[in-house]
Formats: sequence, C-alpha cells, structure tokens
Amino acid sequence: TNYGEIRRQKIHFYGNDGVCLFKYFVTRNDPQFLFVWINLTLNFASTCITALCYMMIFTIANKTNKRVSAMVAANNLENAKITRADRLQKSIARIILTDLVCWVPFLFTCMFHTLEVIDATPFYPIFSIIVLPINSVANPVIYDRFLLEKAYELSNSIIKAFRCVKTFFHL
Repeated sequence: TNYGEIRRQKIHFYGNDGVCLFKYFVTRNDPQFLFVWINLTLNFASTCITALCYMMIFTIANKTNKRVSAMVAANNLENAKITRADRLQKSIARIILTDLVCWVPFLFTCMFHTLEVIDATPFYPIFSIIVLPINSVANPVIYDRFLLEKAYELSNSIIKAFRCVKTFFHL
C-alpha cells in the first residue's frame, strides 16, 4: 500500500475528515439534514436556557450580595459572605461566557454552511478538535476552585516568563 499519495475523501455521515465525530456541517440536500438540525436546535435551546438560568442566579445573587453588603456596613460585620457571592457571580459569568464563546460561533458556522453562504468543511477539524472541547474542559476548571487557582498561577507564571524574556532581549 502506498501512503505517499493520500487524498482527502468523504467518510460519509461521521465526517468529512479523519476525525470520527458527528458531521454537523450538512447541506440542504444531505439525507441527515433534518436529524442534524434537530440536534443543533436542541443544543442551541439548551445553551440559551442554561445562559438564562445562570443569569437569573446571577441576578438573585447580586441582589442578595447588595443586602448583605448593607448589613455588613450597618453592623460592622465581616464580609466573608460578600466574597463568596462575588466568587459565585464570577464563576457564573465564566460559565456563560465559555458556553456562548464555544457554541454560538459553531452554530452560526453550521447555519451558514447549510445555507451555502460559506463552505465550512475546512473548519470542521478546528471546531471538533479545539473549539468544542474547550467548553468541556473549561467547565470543571470553573467549578473547581482549586483548579481555577492553579490555572491563575500558571497564567501568572507564563506572563512572568514572557516579561523576563522581553526584558532579557530588550523588546
């Protein structure tokens, strides 16, 4: 077998690439069109419902935080509850942001591909290997404070290393 002349070819429903994932980039005449768009619609609806629920939690937590702040100021109490509420609000914002940043561009790309505005086939590996898994990886990190703190430490270390390199090379 000669592998030197490998050419790209369609692998039917489970992708146009060697990535064995569900094929979301379909055209109107694709036999799986209805099935794919039912999945995408349910995914979009669940993303919107999740974002809406988290925004409601964020709003309630914000109101509670304001009440606790007023009580703390009036009674000179410790503000441990305030910092906990602030952390909750930041976590909720991160969760909503990662969901929207990962899924909304993907859904629009699928829609534009189906409407034949663009040919999104080259974007399939990027979305399936990089963009969509970011959401799956980000959520546990966001929920777990220990992992989040380690991520901050790592990012600060990387920033410090870049600053050292920049200083060393006089950039």
